[in-house]
Amino acid sequence: MKKRSTRKSSAAANLASPLPTIQTQACQQVVDEAEKEYKKMSERISESREAMKASFAEFIAEAQASASRVCKTSIPELSQSFEKAIDVLQNRYGISSASK
Repeated sequence: MKKRSTRKSSAAANLASPLPTIQTQACQQVVDEAEKEYKKMSERISESREAMKASFAEFIAEAQASASRVCKTSIPELSQSFEKAIDVLQNRYGISSASK
């Protein structure tokens, strides 16, 4: 009887041995596909990040240029406008300016 059980166990081992190999191959294929998808997603994320960085840099450059224009034009214009308004008020109320 020991021979029969040995034959059965060796036959079962022969039948069972391809299954782990097939399962291992299937798992390896799943892992390979997952790695490919991960690389694709990682590349897309990197591309998006680079595009956002470029867009942000462009936005900041435009904001700085706009702020510079405002400082160069609007502030002197406001200053002149205030000076004129002060002169009008001084003349209306007969106040002489210290600078005159």
